[in-house]
Amino acid sequence: MDIHHLSVQKELLKHENEGLKEALQQKQKHKKKSKALDLQQRQEYHGGTVCWSPCKFREAQAREAIRERDEMEERLQKAQAKKQRKEAQLQRQVELEEKRVERQRLKEMREVEQAEKAAERARKVEAQHQKKAIQQPQKRKQPALQAISSSNKRQKRAGAAHAGVEAQDEPSVKIG
Repeated sequence: MDIHHLSVQKELLKHENEGLKEALQQKQKHKKKSKALDLQQRQEYHGGTVCWSPCKFREAQAREAIRERDEMEERLQKAQAKKQRKEAQLQRQVELEEKRVERQRLKEMREVEQAEKAAERARKVEAQHQKKAIQQPQKRKQPALQAISSSNKRQKRAGAAHAGVEAQDEPSVKIG
């Protein structure tokens, strides 16, 4: 009895399973949502039986097709506008990146130029120091010449002081 009971139960479950599969297939077939056509164009309908002619049915289908086409065009326009905005944003980012790179390049060029100018100034200062270093030993060799020129300067200053008031009225110009 146990085996007979199990086999009957198995057959019942098998039959139930097949019925559920069929129901699922039927449901999937009718998954597409259908929309009711807008057959009624006039607002004068007050109830009662309405008969639709094939011509009215075709007109309603044409209106539905036009509405769907308009919706599709609107979606396409929105998608294109979104794509254009994204492309414009990418273009702006590329331009900003190019400007940033250009600013960086100019900054580096200025830094190199400043470094070259600083090096040139340092070379000039060094050349002046070397020139002074060369001239100092020569000055030591000519002390008599320096004494003469310094005594001339003292005399010139003394002569201007003896002129008195005239020298004070006129501004003195230092000749180097």
